[in-house]
Amino acid sequence: MPRVYAQAPALTQPGTTPATLRLDGLVTTPRTLTAADLAALPPREQTTTDKDGKKHVYRGVALADVLYLAGAPAGKAIHGPVLAEAVLATAADGYQAVFALPEIDADFSPQTILLASSRDGQPLPPHDGPYQLIVPLEKKPARWVRQLTGLKVVKVQ
Repeated sequence: MPRVYAQAPALTQPGTTPATLRLDGLVTTPRTLTAADLAALPPREQTTTDKDGKKHVYRGVALADVLYLAGAPAGKAIHGPVLAEAVLATAADGYQAVFALPEIDADFSPQTILLASSRDGQPLPPHDGPYQLIVPLEKKPARWVRQLTGLKVVKVQ
């Protein structure tokens, strides 16, 4: 029997283009994900503190689950030369941050990096969303990429 998950909040305003997220690079199935694709993944929540010291509850999906949809290396496949691969996250304004594959994978890391679509029960505000990465164990939110538009698995060297 297929799993059914709670629907993600609407990620676009009426009359606007639906939000998408591009996954490409060293993956088996490059693709563009829609809000419906992401809503089909298991929902996750993270309670964490933002850069202003305010606690928020972020809701979305695990970044690892998103990468799985494109066939990015995971689990036992992360060894040898794959350890020199990383995920380049890109924002609408060109801002970029890098995550090593083991940082994202539950077999290696105790934290779940979240691809958030809501904060405190509401869609992310336009200056942060429609998608934002939340890295809960980092002391500074420099890699909390706002207005995320793409994820690309790249070889470091």
